[in-house]
Amino acid sequence: MDINIQEIEQHMAENKQTDTLVFGMGCFWSPEANFGQLPGVLRTRVGFAGGTKTNPTYRQMGDHTETVEVTFHADSISLEQLLRKFWSDHNPNRPAYKERQYISLLLYRNAEQKKMMETVKRQLEGEMDGQIYTEISPLHDFTEAEQHHQKYYIKRFKRATERLLSHFPDEAAFHSSTITARLNGFVREYGTLASIKQEISQWNIPLEEMNQLQQLLDDLKW
Repeated sequence: MDINIQEIEQHMAENKQTDTLVFGMGCFWSPEANFGQLPGVLRTRVGFAGGTKTNPTYRQMGDHTETVEVTFHADSISLEQLLRKFWSDHNPNRPAYKERQYISLLLYRNAEQKKMMETVKRQLEGEMDGQIYTEISPLHDFTEAEQHHQKYYIKRFKRATERLLSHFPDEAAFHSSTITARLNGFVREYGTLASIKQEISQWNIPLEEMNQLQQLLDDLKW
């Protein structure tokens, strides 16, 4: 089966308004998988942000935090929905997880994002009757983490990863893929294969491409 997943996803995403959210909530592997399985999320990547050190790496992170960058279709899932999930899926009521590397962190790209973050935070503090210690700061830079940290869970399934990689022009395209994000969540048990196939059936792509993509998912060996 000779299909180019990158081209299919480009057709799916045409003329859709996108936005990006950057956050930290502990080790970045699981949050990338958790948010990557959400319908409406276009792509994810993990990296370092929130600090001042130039050219951070995993071994020399400096004052940065492990973060996830989520690009999403704003007409399919809202920033508010993502923020509520962010706060519901970790404990923001303690000052820090473990040093700055794992703090609860939201980084805004513009004044609109900052306002939404502060509004939802106030609402949740009222609902929980407790202080949320999440740091809300401007995003100055995001440094992508090393390749072996990207889509960490799916890469534990080497045969499936090799099969998928054959349908992308390069590894960078594989890492930025919507399907890869969904499957990275699936193998971490954040979603189901059936839900991914159901979502694909609603994509604005030709029927032949839809059938080929769904068949590929059925053929993968985990």
